[in-house]
Amino acid sequence: MCLHFLVVSTHSKITLELYTYAEMKKLNSIFGIILMLTMLSVPTTVGPANAALVSTPVPIPGNLIPQAGTGAPGIPLVTPNLGTVSISSLPLSPYSIDQVNSGVVLSDSLTNETQTQQQLQANPGYWRYGGDAPIFNAPFAFSRDAQGLHIGVQAPANGTWAGYYAVTQDTKAMLFHSIITTPAQTIPSNVNWFENGMYVQNGTANVSYVVCTSNTSIVGTQWVVASIKGNAFGSTSYNLLWASPMTLTEPTTRDCTIITNGTNYLKVILDGVQVYENNTLNLGMTHTPVAFLEPQTNYAGQLLSGSYKNFFATSDVSIKVTNNPALAAKVVLVEPTSSTTGQVVASSTVDSSGTATLDIGNFPMPLNADIQVYDSNGIELASTKSPVSLFGGDTYSVDLKPSLNLLGLQLP
Repeated sequence: MCLHFLVVSTHSKITLELYTYAEMKKLNSIFGIILMLTMLSVPTTVGPANAALVSTPVPIPGNLIPQAGTGAPGIPLVTPNLGTVSISSLPLSPYSIDQVNSGVVLSDSLTNETQTQQQLQANPGYWRYGGDAPIFNAPFAFSRDAQGLHIGVQAPANGTWAGYYAVTQDTKAMLFHSIITTPAQTIPSNVNWFENGMYVQNGTANVSYVVCTSNTSIVGTQWVVASIKGNAFGSTSYNLLWASPMTLTEPTTRDCTIITNGTNYLKVILDGVQVYENNTLNLGMTHTPVAFLEPQTNYAGQLLSGSYKNFFATSDVSIKVTNNPALAAKVVLVEPTSSTTGQVVASSTVDSSGTATLDIGNFPMPLNADIQVYDSNGIELASTKSPVSLFGGDTYSVDLKPSLNLLGLQLP
């Protein structure tokens, strides 16, 4: 586990690496500790005083995870059928529905460019790359291409953990998503593991985090949800929340969504199945989170690469439709089923402030749907011209059309 001073300024971001006592113990000598600190405490550009100190997530020992799995298989998230409606446009409607705020904090397909490790190191863009693999002379590699971001690591010796990662900046986000691929169904060792996942972690010195990860051994692969609490020296407690059975038929690619407020609430969705939800946890995150995409392993037999694509983070799980007219009673989201009709998949009443809040956390994002506004008699007052791509945290406003605004009309 290494600590990072993430210094953010208008023009650049600087990373200064320091290493914790937990890692220094692995050097097995006071001389090694002094040497490592001397080599790595290299001054860099001075940054703002509010620089955040961030620790990387520590691996979950594979022998702590039952091979038989834990808990129920999960709840399939089925699109609700709240009726069908017309999606024909309303040429006479005096209102338009326009986006005024995007809930997307970060969106990166990870498939839109081909970059070698050297190119990414020279020009990392939004992501930062690091890990403890270089300290222990453990092989590692990373790159991007049309199949995603690939990060590989190999333990320096069997039993010694090493990892390498891509990490976001601080994100004021609640929902995190990535498609995660682990490279092999098994590894040829009965005492070692390979983990590959997405970690949402406290964006400061302690290592408290939640994770959606694969866990691969000689027996097979399983998928795991866990929360870990810790401090700057490492983890202090593991909380295994859900695990699939470890089998030779478990998928090696999973679509993972983590929804958390960092304090007490966590929901995890795998391939459209809700495998875990709890609002009484003690997650211990005291800072805006960062997200890691990282493989970690204590297997020295070969370099194994995790792959990731379609990463995004959103500020919320709901969208808001504001400024609804006085007669508006409800707002619905409609997925088209034909050129003229659609299925209502979400509905919300309009509150006293003229706002409707619609939860889309259970839907794959973006949710492509029409937004429609109705009065209490079921008469449609406004709608989007066509389906829009919705992410959690988006805000839309119901507005008078510009031509009517120019006339100074006041409509109910």
